[in-house]
Amino acid sequence: MNRILAASIVILSLWSAHAAAQPASDPLGGNARIETDAVLDEAALPADIRIAVRTVAVLARGVRDEAALRPVTFARGVMASLEKPVTTLSDFRSDRLGLSAILAPGDGKQGRKLVGTLRFVEDAGRTALTGFSVDYGFTADALSMRRVSLFTVMPENPRWLLYLVPKSRASMADWQKFQTWGEAMEAMRALSVAPAQARKEDCWVVLFALDRLPPGGQAQATLDGRAMTFVSKDFAGWPVLFGEARPAAKGQSVLKIRYGPRPPASGASAEREFRF
Repeated sequence: MNRILAASIVILSLWSAHAAAQPASDPLGGNARIETDAVLDEAALPADIRIAVRTVAVLARGVRDEAALRPVTFARGVMASLEKPVTTLSDFRSDRLGLSAILAPGDGKQGRKLVGTLRFVEDAGRTALTGFSVDYGFTADALSMRRVSLFTVMPENPRWLLYLVPKSRASMADWQKFQTWGEAMEAMRALSVAPAQARKEDCWVVLFALDRLPPGGQAQATLDGRAMTFVSKDFAGWPVLFGEARPAAKGQSVLKIRYGPRPPASGASAEREFRF
């Protein structure tokens, strides 16, 4: 089993506010399910589960080279079924594991089926929540993945970062030049001004998503009760929204942003509010 543990390229800190081990009399065997809202003790999990989760974390970070994951092996077609990652999360680390179920694989097969989520974070404040479902078999010294599914999960309350940039400092053409989320962030941080200065002229309202969001989403926003139109540019799952407006000349302005499926129906996603 040590050989498999050594093959886990990324060593994770597997803790969560979403999972707990089962009683020692049935150490997560059979059709055991993990309860939610409790602390996960990694040491209480069987070694095969720890190895499977660590393998999933490596896959979620973008690795698609089976040789790099040996001695964990994959059934034919499993790796090909995974989408080519738009980002490798190279600067991210995993800090949370949520296990919603640990099940027997069914059809009389030996092994387990895991369903859960992994959260990845980076120093710049961005996060990526990846949902997974895996089915695998294992022996004392081998683990083989029979099926793997990975997908982006949108947090219940996506976080946004707001910048106000005077239109005299930048144009819409400038937005199109940015190639990465970090490049756009650095530029907006340098060009942004305080609300008091932004009230003196028309400005860009720039919103950066801090959580990775599923594709196909749409934003709805209002500024002081008036609908706003945004141009969106997606950076590998982290959209940046650009809209033009003039904050209230006096008093406080209120910007409300909702992001969700197309169209974003009421309740489909949390609404964030900025006051400035």
